[in-house]
Amino acid sequence: MAETLHDNLYDFGQIQFTNYCDMKASSPRCVFCNSPSHTTAECNSNMKGRRKTLFDIGSTFMLDDTLPDFKSFPINELRFIVSIYEDFQKTSYKRYVKKYMCRYFGRKGDVVEYLYSPIPFTLTKNRMIIELTRRWRIYAPVRINHYHKRPEDNDCPICMDRMSTHTWNHFKLKWDVIVKPWLPSSMFNGNIRTLCGHNFCGSCWEMHLNANSKVEYFVNLFREEEPTGRMIVSCPMCRHQMYYVK
Repeated sequence: MAETLHDNLYDFGQIQFTNYCDMKASSPRCVFCNSPSHTTAECNSNMKGRRKTLFDIGSTFMLDDTLPDFKSFPINELRFIVSIYEDFQKTSYKRYVKKYMCRYFGRKGDVVEYLYSPIPFTLTKNRMIIELTRRWRIYAPVRINHYHKRPEDNDCPICMDRMSTHTWNHFKLKWDVIVKPWLPSSMFNGNIRTLCGHNFCGSCWEMHLNANSKVEYFVNLFREEEPTGRMIVSCPMCRHQMYYVK
């Protein structure tokens, strides 16, 4: 009787141990570091010291002029890059960017949706590389504008000071003009564009008006010169005459 009870307890223990091993073996492992102690969403592994590098690649590779060599990455690092890419598309400012993509992709909503769609972790390494490469190639028009079509900064031809510069707008995916702030006491506290198409800073244009403006006269019936009420000033670059009321 005692032996039978002992055998039953032994068998029960074996069953429990076997069930525990089966359960542990079947528990989901982290797809980034292959650890069974946490899920993929909870992973805080430093990825062998490469976590920051992989994070930067996942969030910026679409605007990189050179495609990263994804073939040199192991599958777990590619999955991490894919997860960062997906999270980056979900940020509030990236959702805002969607409506400005029409300037590059027209009204092809399916192309934009494809760029924002997630890449499954279950793909093979080759398929994952194909998906990352395809998205990078589709994004080429934005990348070309960002790296190769930056407008020239505008300098005043008189003082050679910088009047305006350009900065990349990450929301609207275009270059914005940033105008240099001028002194509040200046009459022209911004850039001046003449009718002949030349640009000057407000300070230089104000000094030019004060130094070179002349009163416009006309000859009346008595052959006498009378002021018309307008001032004449010539463009410093091409001497084109312009008129203004002081």
